[in-house]
Amino acid sequence: MNKMGNTSQLKLPYLVAALGVGLMAVSEIYGYVRAMMFRAMFQTGGGYGTGFSSGRHFGGGFGLGVPSILTTVAVAVAIVGIVWLGLALRKSRKSP
Repeated sequence: MNKMGNTSQLKLPYLVAALGVGLMAVSEIYGYVRAMMFRAMFQTGGGYGTGFSSGRHFGGGFGLGVPSILTTVAVAVAIVGIVWLGLALRKSRKSP
């Protein structure tokens, strides 16, 4: 009977951690797709194999800069969820 109480107490931390990780994945995929679309705008010519040569004066990469609000919220939710899950798992192991 006590095991049922422990699993019901662990559902919400698992859900919060999964929500945070899912939001981070969506945010990263969206950022990657947006960067690829931005790069496609600056490709030279219309032929194959031309590459990304005309956009190099923009810095060359998209990894630097301020993260979006969605990414910041996702990281915060994931951190809170993982810490909460760790504390809940630790508490459930201590109880008989």
